[in-house]
Amino acid sequence: MSKLIFFLAAFIGLAAFNPATARTVDKQRAACERDSHKFCAAEEPNAIAVERCLRAHMNELSSACKRQFRAKRR
Repeated sequence: MSKLIFFLAAFIGLAAFNPATARTVDKQRAACERDSHKFCAAEEPNAIAVERCLRAHMNELSSACKRQFRAKRR
């Protein structure tokens, strides 16, 4: 549980710099939270490692999470 809190705090901390970024991060977190726990729990709370792990599992991610990764590339 403390890993989850740290992971979410890291996202919120990064988002605090820009309100538009905050909305994007909130959407990404909401879309990928289950996938993160399912595939990348061992990587939490390292947000960079979690993102790398999620990318490694791209074919297995929920469609909502995949959409967030596609949107991020634009």
